[in-house]
Amino acid sequence: MKSARNRPRLAAAITAGALMALAVPTVAVPAFAVINNPVAAPHIITVFPERDMVSAEGYAASDRPTIQVLRGGAVIGTASNLVPAAGIVEVNHPGGGCWEGTTPDIRSGDVIRVLTAPDVGDQTFVGNVVVTQRATKINAGTVVMKGTAVAPGGGQLPADQLEARIVAANQSFALNGRRTLRASALGAGDDGDITYDGPGLTTWTATWTGMAGVGADGISDADRAASPTSSESRGMWLGRDPAAGAEVTIFEYAAIGGPAGPECTAPLAKGPSVPNLVAASDTGRISTDNITRDTTPTFAGAVALTDAASVNLYIDGVASGSASVVNGSYSITSNRVLANGRHTVTAGEFSPDGVETRSVGSLAVTVDTVAPAVTAKAPALNSMMASQTANVTATFSEAITGLGTASFTLKNSAGALIAAPVTWNATTRVATLNPNASLAADRKHTATLTAGITDIAGNPIAANSWAFTTGPRPTVTATTPGAGRTGVPRAANFAASISENVTGVGAGSFTLRKAGSTTVIPATVTYNSVTKVATLNPNATLAANTRYTAALTTAIKDGVGNQLLPASWSFTTGP
Repeated sequence: MKSARNRPRLAAAITAGALMALAVPTVAVPAFAVINNPVAAPHIITVFPERDMVSAEGYAASDRPTIQVLRGGAVIGTASNLVPAAGIVEVNHPGGGCWEGTTPDIRSGDVIRVLTAPDVGDQTFVGNVVVTQRATKINAGTVVMKGTAVAPGGGQLPADQLEARIVAANQSFALNGRRTLRASALGAGDDGDITYDGPGLTTWTATWTGMAGVGADGISDADRAASPTSSESRGMWLGRDPAAGAEVTIFEYAAIGGPAGPECTAPLAKGPSVPNLVAASDTGRISTDNITRDTTPTFAGAVALTDAASVNLYIDGVASGSASVVNGSYSITSNRVLANGRHTVTAGEFSPDGVETRSVGSLAVTVDTVAPAVTAKAPALNSMMASQTANVTATFSEAITGLGTASFTLKNSAGALIAAPVTWNATTRVATLNPNASLAADRKHTATLTAGITDIAGNPIAANSWAFTTGPRPTVTATTPGAGRTGVPRAANFAASISENVTGVGAGSFTLRKAGSTTVIPATVTYNSVTKVATLNPNATLAANTRYTAALTTAIKDGVGNQLLPASWSFTTGP
């Protein structure tokens, strides 16, 4: 069948004009999506609506496609994470994947989408080609098949997009030595012809002549083609570009729909499709995660009955709105304000006689109106002595999105942006800004988080900034006398060299005590800003052979307020 599907069938002159006039069904996709419509090579999508089956070709083993069926803009069927075999994935066919939850009742006009990423893939629609009368023997040498072919928006489907086939079960036809007989509007090279029954009519007739030949089993081609047990009658839409063969609908007369057992058991969809949170209400990280900050969200879906009149919305089992059916679909905004948390959403459609049928499945949707909060910052707000090489971090109360170099920034004291990559740890919920170079010493820096950061429901954080000041903190680099010295002159002065210029040096921040005593020895304390040396001159001669301890405290600070690293040392006087 693949070779036939790809067989060139370009009709001279009529194709381009017919395509221009064809009103093609469309389903809105995000502006950033890359959805090929029609299907792009090397991909091929074939739909078997009577069996609720889809086959897609041309996929790599790593693609793991997801196939969706959409009606009225609502997803009514999904089969995800499919595994290609020889480049082919199939749904609802022995050996292939299965529909999830319910088996969609695929119809003409439905949209089939094959995705290899959430917003990347190919899209086609189900062509409206139907066999109304299977292959029938007219006389010993003639067989006819009848059906309809309607273009989207009405009118005749372009003739070059239409084909009829008779497929024998297990024998070849004497007419061509193959199991398949084809009829198309192209004539040459086909086994039969297909024509509309009159100008403007959408009914067609396919005719095969020369069918009196007899096969190896003694059955004539005409009898084989007309037998419901020996052959299958098919009507086919060959796609908007028949020569490409990339999109095909195959209508199989008398085929049975629903789940294809034993692998696939999802029941055939009854009632409306499970409500879907519309993109405008799905404020989460992606438009399909069913997370919203909208407390009166809108849901949409498609009905099962062609004559369904209205649909009711039920949230947590409570009636929450209703709407009329428009073009086979519904859209309902909740008339109740929903509390934060998880909710279960279903729908029920009403036929004109007032009978309600509920959707088979339900949608779980989460409402979240609480904005994320920053629970910790490092360096902390207004902190001093921050490391010049440490990262800047923010811990959040919940998972976030929108984090990046534009939403988490660091500026220096002059207001210039500091280049720094930003990363996110989903386990610890920590955002980390790692400057490309060491920060300037003894400078104020400002980190900022913008409202572009949101939680997964789309709630933005409150934009905020915090400042901190880098180190290094001043330290004592040398002392006179040195630590542990003995025989120190009793009338000597005592000095401490400091790593940078400081303020706050005085009798309260540079002290001398006898070892083990809390009493400060009166002294005059001075500081030389040129040499960066603090000097303590006791007011009286120290006691002989006595151990003393000198100390400098954090009351001493550098020019931006970084505190001195506390320092003390002991020595012993001489006789």
